[in-house]
Amino acid sequence: MDRDAKQSHDAEMPGLTVQHKAPTVALQARLAGTLEIDTSTNCLVVRTPMGTRAGTDSLVDIDVAWPPGWTVALRDGSPALIDATGQLAGRPGDEIAVTGGFENTTDIGVISCTGKERVFEAYKVTRT
Repeated sequence: MDRDAKQSHDAEMPGLTVQHKAPTVALQARLAGTLEIDTSTNCLVVRTPMGTRAGTDSLVDIDVAWPPGWTVALRDGSPALIDATGQLAGRPGDEIAVTGGFENTTDIGVISCTGKERVFEAYKVTRT
């Protein structure tokens, strides 16, 4: 067996932040970016460009509080984001758009996978 294939198979699954209950208000902000695994925390995040000054974008990892029932599972040998119905919602590298808004973790009762105090509370997710 290929050594790298074995390491991938034995690698720890990434974590994610999940809401305990559906949002009571449908926030309408839009977060667009790439579904990625933050290697420093092993958490599923949305990587998006953020501008700090004219012409100076840097990539920022945003911890998303996914809707209740969403998980990470192996699909075809690689980690995948799975929605509450068991359907594939995305894989690392997929471009996605998340509708929702930033919330304090204490206000929505979640523990951030990345350890951040604010997360993007997802209301709707689409692959772009």
